[in-house]
Amino acid sequence: MAAKPELQGLHEIHLPDPVSWLPQTVGWYVGLGIVLLALGWWGYVRRRRFAADRYRRLALAELADLTRELLTSGQRVQVLRRLPVLMKRTALSAFPRAEVASLTGARWLAFLDRTMGGTEFTEGAGQLLGELAYAPTSCVEQLPDECVAGLLRAVRRWIMGHSCVPDRSGKGIEIPGRRVVG
Repeated sequence: MAAKPELQGLHEIHLPDPVSWLPQTVGWYVGLGIVLLALGWWGYVRRRRFAADRYRRLALAELADLTRELLTSGQRVQVLRRLPVLMKRTALSAFPRAEVASLTGARWLAFLDRTMGGTEFTEGAGQLLGELAYAPTSCVEQLPDECVAGLLRAVRRWIMGHSCVPDRSGKGIEIPGRRVVG
């Protein structure tokens, strides 16, 4: 069968090239660059914060070990006497040695309250912390379980929530011998 004369002069239709998925303007590249820079900065800040909080993670792990030992071992006095040592080491990791190492007694408890906010160590269950290291063994053995549980909660809260930087109110926090201004 021969092609009809009116169809013989037709040519194949040329389709346009497929549309590219790549952005066609410079603005998209600039926007992508800004997003990548922001993500890079966010990752850098998160990594620095994660590295700076390493001492907190280690202190919390040691506190969990102490709590587990307190529940399972028969050495209640020895375990409780290690609690003030943990707190002092944690504070020395976060604050300058010259400001923390010499603190004892009421000044130590006041420092803990100031850096966390509140009165848990000067007026609450945290008061036991100052007595644990030097109290007679018989006194430490007779501590009620509720008091010990309250102390462990206070220590955990301090490790997780103490502030090494100025508070958000703009007033700053008081550290013995120096004022950190926000």
